[in-house]
Amino acid sequence: MSPNPEGQPSLEVCYGPECSDCGGRELAEALQARGLQVIEGDCRDQCPNAPLVLVDNRMIVEATLEKVENRLQSLQS
Repeated sequence: MSPNPEGQPSLEVCYGPECSDCGGRELAEALQARGLQVIEGDCRDQCPNAPLVLVDNRMIVEATLEKVENRLQSLQS
């Protein structure tokens, strides 16, 4: 796990079975395709809310690309 470039929020995507089945890995790939660094994480027992993404250690449950992008935009404001 390498550090994020300065100024870029940390993005952690759960790669556990439930999150993966609900699109977590595909979401991670979509974020990486946008030039964002993503690290593999776990959902901290949030399986019913899969997939889970942490942006700067703040949870996004039932994460979608739109939800993650909205959170990233709110951090830039």
